[in-house]
Amino acid sequence: MTASQSGETTRAGESRPLWAGIAGILAGALMIAGHVLTWRTPDTQDDDAIREIVTFYSKDSNQALSVTSALLLLAAGLAFLCFLPVLVRAAGRRSTFALAGGIVFVVLLMISAIAGNAYGITASNVDVFRVVPETALIAILLLEVAYGGLIAAMVGAAVLLLAIWRTTRGTEDIKVLPSWLTWAALVVGVLCLAGPFSAWLTSMLLALWLVAAGLVVMLKRA
Repeated sequence: MTASQSGETTRAGESRPLWAGIAGILAGALMIAGHVLTWRTPDTQDDDAIREIVTFYSKDSNQALSVTSALLLLAAGLAFLCFLPVLVRAAGRRSTFALAGGIVFVVLLMISAIAGNAYGITASNVDVFRVVPETALIAILLLEVAYGGLIAAMVGAAVLLLAIWRTTRGTEDIKVLPSWLTWAALVVGVLCLAGPFSAWLTSMLLALWLVAAGLVVMLKRA
């Protein structure tokens, strides 16, 4: 191998953690932005939910918000897939569990993003679709499906995070992520299992963990 080829190989090796780290940061940041926009949708548990949904989705700005939220969460899922190999490597011999959990998480996250914003996207792009009390029931159903998908997605995230933590507590000498970050993975992973009560919160904690993990990987030298 010539000196120039060796230099190119070295630079390529150094760029891999950089781009992987950027993908992790983007995944977390886009998840935060997408979920913050989703929080603005009306509460389907209210007695006056139908009227609130009709009022909310009748505004063009809120229809655009649905489109934006869906795009942000879908982009977050794609960025997460680019960062997933790093997390799988951090799980060592439990990489199968980490890979399965990560795939389940990203697939269900995307399904949740589409379902939760489908009503607003349809109202924004289909002229014959009317935002009226009769169709508002569809929005309630879709929002409930979206939250159910998010709950299931957090179970997948829990499997991924707990696989990473368990590996670093074993005999393997895993140095992909620092110890403090793997302990944080344990905390977030356990909280993710309480999804039926707090999926809206644990998804944000996971996003913050991804940002921290991305920063660590990005700053790490090959």
